[in-house]
Amino acid sequence: MNAGELKVRMAQHAAEIARHLLPQGKKASGEWKAGNTSGETGDSLSVRLTGAKAGVWKDFASGEGGDLLDLWMACHGLTLIEAMKEAKQFLGIREDFPKPPERTFTKPAKPQTQKPVGPVYAWLRGRGLTDQTIEAFKVREVQRNGSTWALFPYLRDGEYVNGKYRNPDDKKGMGQEKDAMPCLFGWHLISPNVRVVTICEGEIDAMTLHQCRIPALSVNAGAGNHQWIESDWERLERFEEIIVWFDNDEPGKKGATEVVRRLGIERCRIVHHAAKDANQWLQDGADASDLQQAIEEARPLDPDELTSADDHTAEVEALFYPDPEAPKDPSLFIDKYLDWFQFRRGEYTAWTGWNGHGKSLMLDQVLLGLMKQGEQVVIFSGELTPARHLKRVHKQASGLDRPSIPYIRAIGAWLRDRCWIFDVVGSAKLDRLLEVFAYAARRHGVRHFVIDSLMMIDVPVDGPGSLSAQKAAVQKICDFAKRHGAHVHLVAHPRKGKDEARPPTKMDVAGSGDIINAADNTFAVWRNKKDEALPSADDPEAVEKWKKKQEEPDAELVLSKNRHGDFQDYTLALWFDKASQQYRTQPRRYPLSFVEFSTQEPTYAGYDQSPEAPSAR
Repeated sequence: MNAGELKVRMAQHAAEIARHLLPQGKKASGEWKAGNTSGETGDSLSVRLTGAKAGVWKDFASGEGGDLLDLWMACHGLTLIEAMKEAKQFLGIREDFPKPPERTFTKPAKPQTQKPVGPVYAWLRGRGLTDQTIEAFKVREVQRNGSTWALFPYLRDGEYVNGKYRNPDDKKGMGQEKDAMPCLFGWHLISPNVRVVTICEGEIDAMTLHQCRIPALSVNAGAGNHQWIESDWERLERFEEIIVWFDNDEPGKKGATEVVRRLGIERCRIVHHAAKDANQWLQDGADASDLQQAIEEARPLDPDELTSADDHTAEVEALFYPDPEAPKDPSLFIDKYLDWFQFRRGEYTAWTGWNGHGKSLMLDQVLLGLMKQGEQVVIFSGELTPARHLKRVHKQASGLDRPSIPYIRAIGAWLRDRCWIFDVVGSAKLDRLLEVFAYAARRHGVRHFVIDSLMMIDVPVDGPGSLSAQKAAVQKICDFAKRHGAHVHLVAHPRKGKDEARPPTKMDVAGSGDIINAADNTFAVWRNKKDEALPSADDPEAVEKWKKKQEEPDAELVLSKNRHGDFQDYTLALWFDKASQQYRTQPRRYPLSFVEFSTQEPTYAGYDQSPEAPSAR
């Protein structure tokens, strides 16, 4: 348990600890009053026992103050490490974690050295380090292999446990004592009661920060080797906060992230700065206040899921005041643009409708509208073979019951880079389906994916565990949509109703309630069933009734849920052209061509060209 975690635990037991440390004191208005840290009676020293500042104390006579660890040190005259040990014992905290096997290291002999002169001294001074800093870290000069090297001694409790050698004339010339302990550089200069320390990637950087009055340590073997964590784990426990200042390059960023995750994201912060490292910034003209400010501005490595509300302010602004030049989400298109609904990325839309009411037909036409706007789609329809499904799509794309062979080929060419089919007839495995969808999203940039229907994937429709399985399936679908910035269209069947005289509602969808609860949008397709045969002329009343019925819309598209939109609970009247299998927004059922084609156009043999789609707006 590190100092920060222990401080929180102690604050939870502030009253018990205050009585233990200051037994002559007394409780008054949520505080423990005492004369001083020696335990004398009086009320100049106050310890807060409750609230957000529980454990905070102040001696108004001496000016001393701090948290309960500080109070423990002051009352018993202990170092921070000793106070932590006693406090853990008092609170009954046992840390009997399995310890790794003891590692043995070779204790190196102290080499023959001298104070830096000549090239080593010039190199250190050239890096902006003062004589006092060089002496504080006990950097020495040593002869190796006929060259003069700098020696950075790694000292723990006054002992020489490792040494780093650097050749000032050769950037790649460096080495360490063989089989020595991997540990941090600079421990001998860290005050026993310091609670915040900065860990750097190099010895020169640690020396730079120390020179700027910032307690600092350095790793021994670069950004990618973290063996020192195991060696110094217990020594690092006393730090309430650890600042990580690695080099501003990819290895440094990666190494800093790993260090933070291992030492604890709750007590670590990372310095982000344009300079390569702390020493380079010093050489560029920064002073102590600049480096101290960089430490203050260091940011925690928050979990990916945790962001500040202000991080999203620009997005909120864009929702209120959209950039007219920014790309727009595609609109719902039937036979014209219906701008009251957009298919946004990262969302899931549920499509429902009574059996035989044309929900899959409607969805195919909507997909053609999306392709008309430049979108790409992948369709899984386990009930139809690709050819039979595409026959219907070709009818809708052409606006004809029987397009010519050249027109069919032109439509095929137009669909080539717009539409893909998940070629499985019958039940498909959802995990495999989403795996293929993910490939299409990454490889081809597809943004719209259709699952027609929930009954055609390996999710139980009924029986024990079916509702949980359906919920898990929908969660996977939603996760896929968000992760890939895609839009998933799922056909969900309703329960059998008493009649089909009205469109199904959200409550009519069969299965788990999460099918609709998790959906961002819900559409229902309803067919207004009409008798096609004209009644006998002998019954004028029936004929008149039949004629009036024919004037009614053939179908309705009902938007019953639109989680993130401003337009909701809307019913769109539609008319249906049986020959082209198209829905229209007006009674006049003239053909609509999604793919322009002329008999004067080439036949597209070989599919080497495709006609342009109608303009988007």
